[in-house]
Amino acid sequence: MSPAERPAHVCVACLALGLALSPLAPLFALAAAAATAIALTVHGRRFTGLASIAAVLVLSGAAIGDARLRSLEAPAGRVRDGPVRELRLHLATPPRPSAFGFSAEAEVASATLRGARLLLRVPRWSRLPGGIEVGGELAVSGRLRELRDTPGAGFDFAGHLRRRGVAAELFVDRARPTGRRRGGVTGLLDSMRRRAERAVAAGLPAPEAALARGMVLGQDEEIDEAARQDWRDSGLAHLLAVSGQNVMLLVALALPVLALAGARPAARGAALLALVALYVPLAGAGPSLQRAGVMGAAGIAAMTLSRPASRSYALLLAVAATLALNPRVSSDPGWQLSFAAVAGILVLGRPLAVALADAGGELLRARSSGAARAVVRALADAIAITVAATLATAPLVSFHFGAVPLAGLIANLLALPAVAPAMWLGMVKVALGLVAAVVPAAGGLAELLGPLTRLPLAYLEQLAERCADLPGGRLALPLDSPASVGLAYVLLIAAIIAVRRVLRAPRKRRPLSPRLGAGFAERAAAWRRASRAFRVAVVVLVLAALALATATGLGSPSPPGDLTVRFLDIGQGDATLLQHPDGTAVLFDGGPPEGGVSRLLRRAGVRRLAIVVATHASRDHHGGLVDVLDRYPVGMLLDGGDGNPHPGLQAVRDEAKRDGVRIVPAVAPMTLRAGGLVIRILSPLPRPPGPPPDDPNPRAVVAIVSSGAFDLLLSADAESEALLPLDLPDVEAMKVPHHGSSDPGLPEVLGRLRPEIAAIEVGAHNTYGHPAPSTLTALDHAGVPTYRTDQDGTVSLTVKHGEMHVTTEH
Repeated sequence: MSPAERPAHVCVACLALGLALSPLAPLFALAAAAATAIALTVHGRRFTGLASIAAVLVLSGAAIGDARLRSLEAPAGRVRDGPVRELRLHLATPPRPSAFGFSAEAEVASATLRGARLLLRVPRWSRLPGGIEVGGELAVSGRLRELRDTPGAGFDFAGHLRRRGVAAELFVDRARPTGRRRGGVTGLLDSMRRRAERAVAAGLPAPEAALARGMVLGQDEEIDEAARQDWRDSGLAHLLAVSGQNVMLLVALALPVLALAGARPAARGAALLALVALYVPLAGAGPSLQRAGVMGAAGIAAMTLSRPASRSYALLLAVAATLALNPRVSSDPGWQLSFAAVAGILVLGRPLAVALADAGGELLRARSSGAARAVVRALADAIAITVAATLATAPLVSFHFGAVPLAGLIANLLALPAVAPAMWLGMVKVALGLVAAVVPAAGGLAELLGPLTRLPLAYLEQLAERCADLPGGRLALPLDSPASVGLAYVLLIAAIIAVRRVLRAPRKRRPLSPRLGAGFAERAAAWRRASRAFRVAVVVLVLAALALATATGLGSPSPPGDLTVRFLDIGQGDATLLQHPDGTAVLFDGGPPEGGVSRLLRRAGVRRLAIVVATHASRDHHGGLVDVLDRYPVGMLLDGGDGNPHPGLQAVRDEAKRDGVRIVPAVAPMTLRAGGLVIRILSPLPRPPGPPPDDPNPRAVVAIVSSGAFDLLLSADAESEALLPLDLPDVEAMKVPHHGSSDPGLPEVLGRLRPEIAAIEVGAHNTYGHPAPSTLTALDHAGVPTYRTDQDGTVSLTVKHGEMHVTTEH
């Protein structure tokens, strides 16, 4: 197809190119304009006029993009570092928890920064006022800081914020609600969104409510980190995020209903566009969702329009529109994935859907009902969208996230039966929530749908867990540069072209033998002559065999057959799991909440925990235990809080009480038995009356865990000052105290313990300097082989026939 036959395509593409180049130096736009003109001119003189127009459009796009960037960056130019008092802000996003506290975006409603978008940083020891919702006004005091690039950092966080339109960061000291809300159209959308949020979560437990808000409204801030990581590793994370794939998923779910209703392609397209137009404002209408809506519209065109040229033109228009909104968006991974997904649907979706529908039609007789044919077409469309989007985004996923989840395609296909009812029930609940503003009884109906909505959500939750744990479920591809990603797409496109040529010209291929070809034809004819009951039975048996194979592959791992100690990689924190061959499992600490200890326990084959030990009051030790107590049967909680009223540790105690778990204070001397494990508590000794000490580390639980001749020292954050007064025996292994921090008395401790193996539980790139060089030197001088979770991942020590064997994750 020559450029002259598609001049509109060339013009829109050149405009989009100029917009994409606008964040770069003007020289790049000039070079691109010249290259475009030359490339078109060399095709012949008849392209000279088009070449001139294309070059002008590249330069015009660059100029438009530059003007748009100046407009977006104008608020940042008014920001000056320094303190602010009582700055009036409208909360723009729900607060999101992190390792350092909370963060949220807000728009300035007063002073010289009016209209600027700020990232609020709220430390752990503080928080935003309770009950504040998106759209509510706050009076905030704190410290304002301009966005700063960090050379050498692995992730350009400042660039990420600029792409979101954030002008500066505001470190919050105090915040109070004023009782006012933003008005106008934005305020109306706020109220609609609040009703939608309450309705979609009505009648659901907290975990499933968080998943429902993530799937239906793209609000994933309340999903715990362990579950979030499962959905990432299984390739289902796009279901919880606001992206072009999320919008296209909604489209995929609407297609079966429209097909069953007998709607023609044009009517389907109009209905889908109306659905997206309703969905975008309900889910927040933020910048990323606006882009998702535009990309979704392009995807609808890709599946609806019959002419490939029209579908590609719709995609080019979507690219130009999103770049005009924000020219920096082309460097955003979400935009890239949305574009790739829609492009994949454009190139692969339609042909694949037709092929699948034809294959499904072979299972039906010519006189099959129209409903059966519509079901086949609907399933073909849904599967085609999933497969096309997954293949098209694979190189980018590997580049941005380090690996491609091989389980993603399987997980997405297995998720189709549950995603449809979960999304549709969620949307029905949203609609009922909006109607409740006029008909209050509709809110009660939304709550009644809660138990029904929970069924597909629970299935998806289990599916994400199982697929995330599939052996070899993630494939690391060597795509570490834009050039390698480009090469991967060249190879992918070449493969697609080759396959499509083969499919389009099957008669040109000589069969392997006339007898073999005749055999295929005879079998196909015999299949078509067979009774419907026979064919249905065969299909059911095949599906049952696939389900059995899937269930076997997705089953929970078995516990180890030998004594195993796992120093779990949960980031900057402690979590140590001991598993005895008799099935007993004991957990010392659970790391921080974002460490995902529950999923690591599941991968280790843990089904029940005899004892959970909270060694002391410290977020990086007890933070993950609430989730552990919620997810696993636990026999006893050994509470090393030492009377400390820390809110996080109190949440652990409260969860234990709700679950009926026996709570025992950890006071030395004490000996506990759990199956074949013996736990001797050496410290802390009983504390005299009075408030607990300010520093809980020296009074952390110190224990010797034994099984036969094997002894392990676990001392949490208690260093030599607390250890040396104790009666320390020889041990085979030890966890180095306090993440390997500097400890002058460590050489003497090592001399008394004489361990054969040591492990340091520490997070990569932590800001504390752990492990300290002096600690590593002391271990080296003592001749103790030392393993580190920041470098080795989870470290597993297995004792078999009296011999210790160590394996590492990395």
